[in-house]
Amino acid sequence: MLNSALYFYRPANTLILLFVQCLPSTLINYLPLVVGALPLSAAFVVGWGGRQRFFYWLGSVLLAGAMLLGWYLLVLAYHGATWHLSFTWLRISDSSLSHSLLLGVWVDFPVAVMMGLTTTISFWVHLYALTYLQAASRRYIVLAGGFVSAMLGFWMANTLLGRFIGWELIGWGSYLFIGLGYPKEAAAKYSTQAWLINQLGSISLLMGILLIGSALGTLDLEALAALPRAIYRNHDWLGVASFCLVVGVCTKSAQWPWFSWLSNAMTAPTPASALIHTATLVGAGVYLLVGLAPLLGVATLTGVAYVGALTTLMGAYAALTQQHAKQVLAYSTISQLGYAVMAVGVGASSVGLFHFVTHAFSKACLFLCLGAVSQFVGTDSMQNMGGLRKVCPGVFCVYLLAAFSLVGMPGFAGKLSKEAVLACTWAWAQEQALAGHYLGYAVPAFAWVASLLAVVYMGRQCYLVFMGPPRWSSRSSPTPAHRTSWCMQGSMAMLALGTLGRWYGPLLGDVQGSWLLQRLGPLPLTVPLQHGALLASLLAIILGCVLLVGWKCRVLSPLPAVGTQLSLQGWYLDTLVHAVAQLVLGLSRILAHFEHKVVQGLFLQGVSVGYVVLGHVVSGLDRALLGGLVLLVAAVPRYVGKAHRLTQQGGWQHALLWMFVGIGLLGWSIYWIMQGKG
Repeated sequence: MLNSALYFYRPANTLILLFVQCLPSTLINYLPLVVGALPLSAAFVVGWGGRQRFFYWLGSVLLAGAMLLGWYLLVLAYHGATWHLSFTWLRISDSSLSHSLLLGVWVDFPVAVMMGLTTTISFWVHLYALTYLQAASRRYIVLAGGFVSAMLGFWMANTLLGRFIGWELIGWGSYLFIGLGYPKEAAAKYSTQAWLINQLGSISLLMGILLIGSALGTLDLEALAALPRAIYRNHDWLGVASFCLVVGVCTKSAQWPWFSWLSNAMTAPTPASALIHTATLVGAGVYLLVGLAPLLGVATLTGVAYVGALTTLMGAYAALTQQHAKQVLAYSTISQLGYAVMAVGVGASSVGLFHFVTHAFSKACLFLCLGAVSQFVGTDSMQNMGGLRKVCPGVFCVYLLAAFSLVGMPGFAGKLSKEAVLACTWAWAQEQALAGHYLGYAVPAFAWVASLLAVVYMGRQCYLVFMGPPRWSSRSSPTPAHRTSWCMQGSMAMLALGTLGRWYGPLLGDVQGSWLLQRLGPLPLTVPLQHGALLASLLAIILGCVLLVGWKCRVLSPLPAVGTQLSLQGWYLDTLVHAVAQLVLGLSRILAHFEHKVVQGLFLQGVSVGYVVLGHVVSGLDRALLGGLVLLVAAVPRYVGKAHRLTQQGGWQHALLWMFVGIGLLGWSIYWIMQGKG
């Protein structure tokens, strides 16, 4: 099961090799299942143990074990190890056909990357939540444990059926996560909205999976990837299946036109928001799209590229004027997910996955930083913040590291992935232009403009939160109770380390120098194209800084009134969704009224009355005809029997009477006969 040719050329790898040799082979063979079960075990321990501190720390130890084993799994997968486990879940057979539905595990390097990312971020967010949520941390840990295990199961599933099961479980977990702030009416409202939109995607995804299984006869991901591309042109229904799959991805990963739910999900507590926006829920759609890219036709992938580009620009523009601190990060997540979807659409799936990884660390760190700030000032509104760099210098420094990575500053991880996306989209646009489709240049153009706007909205947030005069409450200095705990500070610092570019590749040079990108799938990008992407990225940062200084970081940027409202209202997608919902509800009311008045009131009531009248008619006919006939049939034998009985009573008077009657009848008959002859 494991590749025996593993080699380790660094001291850390040598230690891992020694660790491997000390572990039993059975544990190594089932290592992915162990990693997936540990978060669920932590949830069970904390849920069963109550509020005792010992069980909280035991749960933390289990999550730490999941993180360490996740990284151990990643190192083994980097050197060629793979895991394949499967079992028959359901067997369908009859006299002529037998078919089995399989569930199992398929772990290669991309899967190991996502598992390591999920376990790492979930562990540090867990430590942060222990202090941040305090009394509510138990409920969070229980939900997060099941949520993370469902996410790990989604990454590992080797069939589309298994991934759909994981898809539904994480959708249910997101509904519960967003509703963690249930005392607020908005939490119930927006958790329901997220659930309904995700269910729309689930229905669409299930239809696509059924069409693929019907057309190709298998749901195994490895078997689907091994099929020749020519087979897809022989099945017309695969085009419909591709559309259904893309709709499911767009709903789960908050792409246009279904991204409004993700910004509304900010009613969830900060740790829950950090998990939803980074290594778990929203990544499911992107990862599913990466795995199913070979099943999608050229036209579908082109549409995916345009959807990702449009989402990138719209999300970045909507983040410009938001007043809620987490709303800015929410629209930023929508924009950055658009980068990943766009990369998959242009045929660079490995770059899309690479960008998602670099974005996850920076965005998780930013959420935790703003959570610490919001806890101190008592609000999420940036209008009531300011001047916090002196009060929370540690949080400010960590925030800067994550923000620099998000905007693509040189020396940070975001720079590598953004340049890779820009280079790949530009190469794709050139190919489109050669085919006469010059609209393809809109994709790299939108990506570049979104990169520029990222500098603006992140700089604006940094100024409003940490710079300028204090606009928070009357406390002149923080008390020890309001200082950030060591758990929170350590969690933010460790996530900030993941934003440093040195972990992913050389700080200077081509974008393909990253070991992670090389292992995910290197791209044949020319040197001029890479240099062009580098210059475009630097130009976006410089122009963004110029705009930021020119606008003086005001609370509302000097956009036109219409443009400001368009950004502030998130392109009015919520209004559009509300209007569509009201239209559907109005149509439902009309149909209900029609059903009540016409179908029930006229048709069904008329039919009922007709049946009653017909029943009375049939009953009368039954009594008059059938009943009378039966009585007649019964009466004739009765009267014949009475007459015959009179002849059989044996009295001499009756015998004489009947003798004379017989003689009379005989004489009359003879007379009648003689008359006839005469």
